[in-house]
Amino acid sequence: MKKGFFLLLLLTLLLAGCGGQQAGPTYDEMKKMMIDALQTEDGKKAVRQMLADPEFRELIVLEQAEVKKSIEDTLLSEDGKAFWKKTFDDPKFKENIAKSMKEQQKDIMKQLMDDSSFQKELEEFFSQPDMQKQLETVMQSANMKKHLEKVVEETIDSPLLQTKWQKLILKSGESKEGGEKKGEKKEEGEKGGEGK
Repeated sequence: MKKGFFLLLLLTLLLAGCGGQQAGPTYDEMKKMMIDALQTEDGKKAVRQMLADPEFRELIVLEQAEVKKSIEDTLLSEDGKAFWKKTFDDPKFKENIAKSMKEQQKDIMKQLMDDSSFQKELEEFFSQPDMQKQLETVMQSANMKKHLEKVVEETIDSPLLQTKWQKLILKSGESKEGGEKKGEKKEEGEKGGEGK
C-alpha cells in the first residue's frame, strides 16, 4: 500500500508539473488592451487629468529658455562649430543641403528681384568702377565670346524664330513686289501720257 500511495503521489506531482501554465499576455495583446483602455471614456478622462497636472506638464514641456540654452550649448559651442565645419566638408552632405534648399533659394531670388531696394543696390554695385572693369574683362574674354556665339547659334536654330523670320522675309518680299508693281504702273502711266 505504501508503494501504491507513493506511486499515486508521484503521478499527481508529475501531472501537476506538466499541466499548462497560464502565460502572460503577449506584446500585441497588451498593446491592444492599452489602446482599448485609452479609447474608453475613463481612459480619456485619465489622460486629461494627467495632462492637466502641473507636475506632469513640467516634465514634458520644455521652457523656451532651456531650448535656447541647449541650442547655444550644442550648435554654437566650439565643438558644434567644429562638427558643422567637418560636416560641410563632405561633398555629399553639401549636395544634399543644396538640393533641399533649391526651391527656397529660387523663391528668395524672385522676391529680391521684385524688391526695388535690392534692385537699387545691384545697380550701385555694378556701377562701381572696379566692377565695370571686371565686367568688361569678362565680356571681352574668349570664353564669353564662345558662349555668345553658341547662344546666337542656338537662337538662330530655334524653330520658333525660323518661322518668324520666314514670315518676315515673305512680308518683305511682298511689300517689295507691291512697290515694284506700283512703280511699273506709274511708269506706264507716264509713258502713255507722253505718247499723246
